[in-house]
Amino acid sequence: MQVKPFFRAFAVAVTLAALSVVASAQVAQLSGKVTLKQADGTEAPVPNAVVDIYRTDISGKWQVKTNNKGEYLHAGLPFIGTFTITVSAPNAQPTFTSKVRVSQNPVQNFTLNPGDGTRLTLDDIKKFEAGGGGAAASTGAAAGGRESAEDKAYKEELARRAKEIEEQKTKIASLNTLVTSGNEAFKAKKYDEAVRIFDQGIAAAPDEPVFYRNKAVVLRARAVDQYNAAKDPAARAAAREGLKASVENIEKAYQLFREHASKNPGTAPTPGSDELSHLADRQESYRLALMTNTAVDTQAAVKAFQEYIAVETDETKKMRAQSSLGESLFQSGQVDEAIAKFREVLAGSPNNLDAMYGLGIALAAKVEDATKDAAVLREARDLMQNFISKAPDTHPKKQDALASVQYIEDTMKSASAPRPSEERSRPARRRP
Repeated sequence: MQVKPFFRAFAVAVTLAALSVVASAQVAQLSGKVTLKQADGTEAPVPNAVVDIYRTDISGKWQVKTNNKGEYLHAGLPFIGTFTITVSAPNAQPTFTSKVRVSQNPVQNFTLNPGDGTRLTLDDIKKFEAGGGGAAASTGAAAGGRESAEDKAYKEELARRAKEIEEQKTKIASLNTLVTSGNEAFKAKKYDEAVRIFDQGIAAAPDEPVFYRNKAVVLRARAVDQYNAAKDPAARAAAREGLKASVENIEKAYQLFREHASKNPGTAPTPGSDELSHLADRQESYRLALMTNTAVDTQAAVKAFQEYIAVETDETKKMRAQSSLGESLFQSGQVDEAIAKFREVLAGSPNNLDAMYGLGIALAAKVEDATKDAAVLREARDLMQNFISKAPDTHPKKQDALASVQYIEDTMKSASAPRPSEERSRPARRRP
């Protein structure tokens, strides 16, 4: 199941994480043991006995053979319906049992008598049942002797396994219900309700990454709406807390995804649960956190962008992530590396607003002596002015860009004007 609701913030579309919990179909399994009576009265397992399973309320047929221990198992039978089961083997008389509801009686054992190896058809059985004669039917002890301790233990073990399967199916159905309910709340923008539902999922299945991942997406959506609507610093601070929580939850989701992948190598992921989709969601939470000056671990952000860029094949998405990587490098104090990354992005995408703004800020921050680095300041100013001319008024960094241009021009004028030497105070470094 894959849900694709969208919300927009800062001209960025965010998609709800695809679901990795898949609803189970209503199926049942049939298992049992086939033995053959010996001359001394004992019973021996029958390997390669043919077990034909006919559905009789509607048409359907399945077949399975016993293993070397005389055991058979067929999973995936319809949960509802009635079945006739026939068993045949070389040097044995065939037998059958009918009107079986597999969901209620999943264990069917058979004891064969010596015979000529004849196989029964469904028509043979219908004739027998209509005329009252024919092959002998047996299930478990019905064919003669008392049920052995081994048969009893085997039946109990199969019953235990069947119970575990039913319990697991019930749990999966419950988790699917939570996922579906959370998705519906998300699509209706009932973010608080969606978070509450996904928290229930985390409590019920703390090792399932889908709940952390979907919670991260919901937190991100709610924070973006809060940030866009914020009228005061307190409201923006609350939105930033939501983005920080989104980062924390998506990191947990990716950690669990990696653990599951390492324990189950070669397992095909469900749609939207592959590594690329997890990495894309992780870098998106970091990207929005950095855009809003949210306090997150910049080294972790650098790693998130690098890992995502390494596997992303869409050039547009890759370019956007490279700009965010430049911002992460800048915030972690790697200014030269950030400048190089921003230049790389602009070389391939000259109108990339994030890279344009980021390079301007990084260049201005690198200037130590305005009289010696006037060319660098001019480039920084020109980049900022270009950004201002191209960015929409709703862009969250447009006001910062205007202030930066004013600061750079004041710095350049101050450096060129004759005045007494004095320590010039400078504003704190701005985030790109």
